[in-house]
Amino acid sequence: MKRTRLQNIFQSMKQRCYSQRVKNYNIYGGRGIKICDEWLKDSMSFYNWAMANGYNDSLSIDRINNDGNYEPSNCRWATREIQQQNTREIWSHNKSGYRGVSFEKSKKKYRACISIKNKTKHLGMFNTAIEAGIAYNNFVIENKLNHTINTI
Repeated sequence: MKRTRLQNIFQSMKQRCYSQRVKNYNIYGGRGIKICDEWLKDSMSFYNWAMANGYNDSLSIDRINNDGNYEPSNCRWATREIQQQNTREIWSHNKSGYRGVSFEKSKKKYRACISIKNKTKHLGMFNTAIEAGIAYNNFVIENKLNHTINTI
């Protein structure tokens, strides 16, 4: 596995999780994100998992649960589009605190919406941000989308 793209991915994972000198350590290892013992102790185990789970050079590794570790049950190979949908960050201008939720002043209600393939789907109006966040989560789950759900 030496000098391959897959080896570079594995080494980058290790650096993000265990080296305080790297730029993104604070959002990985600094938050407690680790690599499972199986992969950490045997990089060929990671290689075998990658090959059995759809690895190709156009994809990158993605943690399904952004608060979870790098481990077989929480990782997949994903396109850039899926990676962008599966992020823990909420836009800085979002004041509701929930992904896909905004406050509509004129109606004094919270609107839930989601973007799918660059089209916005409105999910409804709600009295509270939490209700709108739950509606967003339910839509993601029911439709088996790759979007990150809200922590409620």
